[in-house]
Amino acid sequence: MSKSPVVIELNGVTKQFGRFKAVADATVAIAKGEVVGFVGANGAGKTTTISMMLGFLGATKGEVRLFGETIRPQTAHRLHGRIGYASGDMELPLNLTGKQYLTFLLHQSNTKESRLAELIQRLSPQLDKKIGKLSRGNRQKIALVAAFVTNPDVLILDEPTSGLDPAMQEAFLALVRDTQANGKTVFMSSHYLQEVMDACSRVILMHNGKIILDKLTDELLTQGGKHITIKSAYRPTKPPKKAEEVETSFEDGLLTMKFVYKTDVAELQSWLAAVKQLKDVEISEYNLEETFKSLYEAEETA
Repeated sequence: MSKSPVVIELNGVTKQFGRFKAVADATVAIAKGEVVGFVGANGAGKTTTISMMLGFLGATKGEVRLFGETIRPQTAHRLHGRIGYASGDMELPLNLTGKQYLTFLLHQSNTKESRLAELIQRLSPQLDKKIGKLSRGNRQKIALVAAFVTNPDVLILDEPTSGLDPAMQEAFLALVRDTQANGKTVFMSSHYLQEVMDACSRVILMHNGKIILDKLTDELLTQGGKHITIKSAYRPTKPPKKAEEVETSFEDGLLTMKFVYKTDVAELQSWLAAVKQLKDVEISEYNLEETFKSLYEAEETA
């Protein structure tokens, strides 16, 4: 079975502003049909990286390639017809109504009107007011419709759900899933880790301009381990040998023990079976936020 072609590629990309390195030696390859979450704290270098992908900025060192072609600011426009882009602070034509702007895009791209009608139904943008008079959330809906309407091969989205209410965030995630099902590629930065877990099969974490993690979402969650909470009437209970972050407390004659367990599940099952007078047990997945926090702390220590 042949591998999907790489559509976004960064090879040793660095972007320097004076002495400051906003992005340092970033290398990544994203294949056709992937949905990739790009996460990191404010100032991590995400927006600068996306700007280089789009050709808005040139790299100080290294190479950015889309669809096998090197991206440079002076030639990037040749590929923009294959890319859908939206950001959380998207500049839109404020003196046009949403309907005027989207109709213009429709005619420029020869897209079927049925595609625009579908997106309007799903995202419910306000079309009759001038964009400059719309709320942030309604401007964002227009930006997202504009990004998706031409059925681009690649969608590059920078904080795409900024300003959206929970119902519209879910509508956006459903749209991303449908886009992937149609063989398109989505690369999206987000501050919402639950959104990344729900939409993305792969996560790239950037910290201080460096990519410090690039893994499948399922693999990352498995690596993070599990949160275990037990209640027992037998106080001398000892935690498993490889338990981490162990906390114990006593109340109403019961021991409550909490810990994180990252090793063999079979060993955990054996330990639980041996706990005397076990009254209750709760097992939950270690979440992305906790995993990223531990990675940040390890990076700072290094």
